[in-house]
Amino acid sequence: MAKKTGKPQGQQGAGHAKPRRKRLSPEERRAQIVAAARALFAAEGIDHVSMRKIARRVGITQAAIYQHFENKEAIFFVIIEGFFGELLAALEAAVASESEPLHRLRRAMRAYIEHGLSRPEEYRLVFMTPMSGLARAGLAVPRTDEARHAPSKGSLSFDVLDGAVRDVVLAGRTRYADADLLAEAVWAAGHGLVSLLITHDKFPWTDRARLVDFQLDLIFRGLLQEGCPMRQRPFIHN
Repeated sequence: MAKKTGKPQGQQGAGHAKPRRKRLSPEERRAQIVAAARALFAAEGIDHVSMRKIARRVGITQAAIYQHFENKEAIFFVIIEGFFGELLAALEAAVASESEPLHRLRRAMRAYIEHGLSRPEEYRLVFMTPMSGLARAGLAVPRTDEARHAPSKGSLSFDVLDGAVRDVVLAGRTRYADADLLAEAVWAAGHGLVSLLITHDKFPWTDRARLVDFQLDLIFRGLLQEGCPMRQRPFIHN
């Protein structure tokens, strides 16, 4: 009788079977969707990215993505709140151990700049997206009634900076009494530096770390009163 050479029934092609894909938990799938959306938003801009495109990047159907997020603005909100949650923690840690008002403000601005430079793509999304896009995503914009009643992490982050500026004004150190305008000007100066270093990362900067220190010194010497002793000596660089 001829010897059977075939494989036992049920084992045909077993070596070529495709491994079963791990089923993700809802939390894991949401994280995957957010990561894909973050990459697409950074590359193409939020207005040019659809839910269909995000679903395709993840490898799920368009119907499936709506089981996790209502729209792309809801995904954008998660990205924004994640960024601001970390920024808020960095700002609060920076000012917690400093009692001198001007140094508190300087520490807060340094924390802001360092956080932005450490997350360039997220910074682009959060701070280089028109305010209408942030509002659509559900962000409570600082100094609005919505922010006062239901503050977002973004508005809470601004409150740390705003409060630090007010403390300097109340201490009588500044040549200007308009705390609102000062807070906006200080933030604008810090944002300009961060956005410039992110956008022109290939520029042959002399020394990025020294540039940050120098910019901070320029900002704070400019807002101090003429006779303030702190204007005559270097700030503590920390």
